[in-house]
Amino acid sequence: MKKLPILLAGMTLFGSAQATVYQFDFTAKIQEMVEFSPQTFSGGAVASSSLSGSTVSVGDQLTGHFSYDTATGVFSHFGGSTMYSAPAAQNSLDASIGGASISLGNANYSSTNVQVANNSAALGGADSFGIANVSANAYASQMMAVSFFDKSGLALSASTMPDQLDFASFGQSSFYYTYSSNATHAMMGANGALTSVTVTPMPAPVPEPETYVMLLAGLAALAWKTRRR
Repeated sequence: MKKLPILLAGMTLFGSAQATVYQFDFTAKIQEMVEFSPQTFSGGAVASSSLSGSTVSVGDQLTGHFSYDTATGVFSHFGGSTMYSAPAAQNSLDASIGGASISLGNANYSSTNVQVANNSAALGGADSFGIANVSANAYASQMMAVSFFDKSGLALSASTMPDQLDFASFGQSSFYYTYSSNATHAMMGANGALTSVTVTPMPAPVPEPETYVMLLAGLAALAWKTRRR
């Protein structure tokens, strides 16, 4: 797959001094799709699918957003790859086609995890960065993921949560989406390549109420000192 056309050296910061949340917008194009029914043991490549309730087709252009929180705790280690996951962490991933979200509605379970691999033995010494959301409700379960891969192993210097990622240094980038019905266990899957990633612009942070209190107290002290002169 082609390298992303946009070099990312910027970052978006909000939250406390201990936590940095990086946020990005992306675009992608679906290149392959499959469907499978375990009830009839049939399936294979398809041009489109409406199993999830909305039609998804090869060639569709997606727009999406993801963020990752550097304060997220370590969930597991394996083969040079580290998984980061925490319920309160500000990690997120969502995507839409034609303005319609493909995220699972009314989810009673949702978890977004980040995986970082530096010179991973399981990947033949390659680097990778990925973020995935798994969700479920009474009717279905769903997974979507964005993944970046660098065969040379030079994109990352550690398996810690990265700062100022340069996504253009990864040779491959992919988007994955799967949907499974709870009633029939029928499944559909789609994957494609990312076509752009850009830093999400954020508004200037609004001062906390405590900041205003301190400011007013300072102004009052200055006024009192001026009156005493």
